[in-house]
Amino acid sequence: MPEVSVIIPVYNGAPFIADAVRTVLDQQEVDLKVIVIDDGSADETPNILAEFADRIHVVRQPNAGHIAARNRAAEMADSEWLAFLDADDQWDAEKLRKQLDIADEQTAMVYTERQNIGECERVARRQSDTDELTEGDLFEPLLYNNFITVSSVIIRRKWFEQLGGFSSEPFGSEDWDLWLRCAALGGITRVVREPLTRYRWHADSMTNNHEKMCYGRLKALRRALESHRGQQLPRTIARRALGRVWKCSAWYATPWKRSTAFCWYIRSAVYWPWDSSVYKAMVRCCTPDLRQARGGG
Repeated sequence: MPEVSVIIPVYNGAPFIADAVRTVLDQQEVDLKVIVIDDGSADETPNILAEFADRIHVVRQPNAGHIAARNRAAEMADSEWLAFLDADDQWDAEKLRKQLDIADEQTAMVYTERQNIGECERVARRQSDTDELTEGDLFEPLLYNNFITVSSVIIRRKWFEQLGGFSSEPFGSEDWDLWLRCAALGGITRVVREPLTRYRWHADSMTNNHEKMCYGRLKALRRALESHRGQQLPRTIARRALGRVWKCSAWYATPWKRSTAFCWYIRSAVYWPWDSSVYKAMVRCCTPDLRQARGGG
């Protein structure tokens, strides 16, 4: 098995970081290095990390954000593969081994099915219940939906370096941007169709910065559409993809900002008016039960 460098950025992650690290150290039959970037935590995170002693390599830095933390850890890594894990997510013990088992010489990335945990009343327990998990050349499928969870990914270090790492421009969608850039350059992606990654939903997650996340998604998508490969696509693909971005952002915003969500659904319909689910969602935006349940307006 080739060596894997596991990259974990953490900022004030005391409630979850110990469990995340343990699921990495429990990986079976894999040679790995664990690099944790403590991004200026002011809670008990440093003390919790110290308990793992020399089993992990901890670097503490002034707060610079998770993107800078991931990129810094990648610069320190010397393994053939890089793996990413957010501090509030977890892995199954066989995750890395099963990913490496299916990676051939042409493989740039491997991701897995995920299980949703935490405050996930609005989503299915398994990602594949709502998202089609595809593999191979993913450029066009990824334009419509970011179905790759960052905590599930392993990527060859040479590909990560060739792509220049994560970009800080598309706020909250730097992972989608990286997958799209990889696919645009011909990177082949494989998938393990088992829920070996546990993705945590909670109130403090970045998906609740609705406006920044929305425009981050738009930035990532437009960058892909402006690439050499994106410019070769039919205009209908671009319009449908833009409609999907506005629809996705509206879905996230609906329980908290119904008026914003309604406007974003309208923008989705302008780009792609043939999606009947958009109009059904607009009707749901006008029902009072969502505001009562979530306290939004």
